Amino acid sequence: MDEIEKAIRKIRNGVFVITFNLDGKHYGMTSAWVNRASFKPNILTVSIGKNRKGCEELLDAEVFCVNILGNEHLEIARHFGSTDGKNLNNFKDIEVKEMEDGSPVLENCVGAVECKLVKKIDAGDHVVLFGEILNGAIQDGESMIFDRNEFS
Repeated sequence: MDEIEKAIRKIRNGVFVITFNLDGKHYGMTSAWVNRASFKPNILTVSIGKNRKGCEELLDAEVFCVNILGNEHLEIARHFGSTDGKNLNNFKDIEVKEMEDGSPVLENCVGAVECKLVKKIDAGDHVVLFGEILNGAIQDGESMIFDRNEFS
């Protein structure tokens, strides 16, 4: 591993499940690359691998939800984090409600923000989505951290 990669691995990220509705179907995928981009308007960025199952569907969604996972949500992170997308539409045994603008939100996450997709930018093997925040919700709990390919 070169020095650049070693340095990049020092960056710690939260763990999130990006959820959205498309054609009446719920979708969910785990992501660690979510950041705030602007205060006014309130905008988040989400970076998703282009060849990730569900990426094309997410690009077609008008609204999506960033679910902030807590330390107790390791199994949910793994459930929606499978690279083969086998659980992309599998919400069995996962409690979900809808945010004001229709995005599915995981009921027990420590926080959630619903975003309107306002821009997409090509970024190599990923696409960066810009979402203007429409709604938010919080619950007690500490955010899970993704550090060097492990959850903590």
